[in-house]
Amino acid sequence: MDDSNSSSLILLTYKGKVLLMHKQKSVIDEEIHPWCLIGGVREKEESFEEALSRTVEEEAGIKIENVEYVSESCYHAQLTDDNVNKMQRSENQLLDFFTPRELNKLFLSESTQNFISKHQSLISIL
Repeated sequence: MDDSNSSSLILLTYKGKVLLMHKQKSVIDEEIHPWCLIGGVREKEESFEEALSRTVEEEAGIKIENVEYVSESCYHAQLTDDNVNKMQRSENQLLDFFTPRELNKLFLSESTQNFISKHQSLISIL
């Protein structure tokens, strides 16, 4: 199987909270969109870690290091104060941090729900 275009998600944490992204198509977009972890698609000749680092930079304007493998298509990186201070949000995009308890009250994408339920122990130790 050629997995050169496989996608994966990254759990970005900071001081006990999880970073989630929420996008709308436009300011007047009335459709309800879920909160989600940042995810990326691996390009040819690129590792999953490189793909996620690139995607986080594209989505949040920050460079991350020390991306660690959690399980198939799931990764984790701890954000620094510098990362958070340099974070940039695109138009029609929200980036926000949530405690593990707050995650249960949000409308989450299916892939994000699956990641969180599968890796509850990782999230609960934040």
